[in-house]
Amino acid sequence: MALVYIEYISRRPGVSTEAFYFATGRGQAGWAGEYAEDVMLLNIGRTFRTGPEPEYMTVWYTPEGGLARIGDWDRIFKSGEAADFEEPFKLAARIEKAGCYEPLLEPVAAAKGPFYAEYVDFAPGATRDDARALYEERRARHGELELCLLADRIGKLGPEPRCLAVWRAPGFGALEAIARELDGVESPIRLVEAGLYEAIGEEIL
Repeated sequence: MALVYIEYISRRPGVSTEAFYFATGRGQAGWAGEYAEDVMLLNIGRTFRTGPEPEYMTVWYTPEGGLARIGDWDRIFKSGEAADFEEPFKLAARIEKAGCYEPLLEPVAAAKGPFYAEYVDFAPGATRDDARALYEERRARHGELELCLLADRIGKLGPEPRCLAVWRAPGFGALEAIARELDGVESPIRLVEAGLYEAIGEEIL
């Protein structure tokens, strides 16, 4: 079973943006380089202050992991073997919350934005298959956009709402239609919140 693990990250008070970019970039890239089992799909920050706090998000994908991968991470952190890039990260950034998810469609790694994130909930009685079918239909209609992520929370192991979708666009103007089309939609999903994002370091604070 595949695992999507999402870290919702903030910059610690008093830390400059330059120090934050350096420490988080080194930390996340260091982990991705050292542990090939975990693919860094997205490392993004909200731009123009749209979307919920905390402002930053890193999305990891372990295709062969499932929740068993959490046990591996527990061993790695307790052993100290990742301290060289984890300790500087913790001085500059705080992971405010995190979630364990399952991908509903095959994820796509993306380094450059812009990105549009949809935080959605399921209607009563709606299934993952219903949500998957809707997003497959939307993806087919919006061929200029790339659906990088559609993931549903495992049980209650993550914040509300339960499901997150992230699209990549060739430019912000390409989001005009998709940003409006869930207005008033209540089934099979309901849009709770949305945000605009860029790769970390490219965002407008």
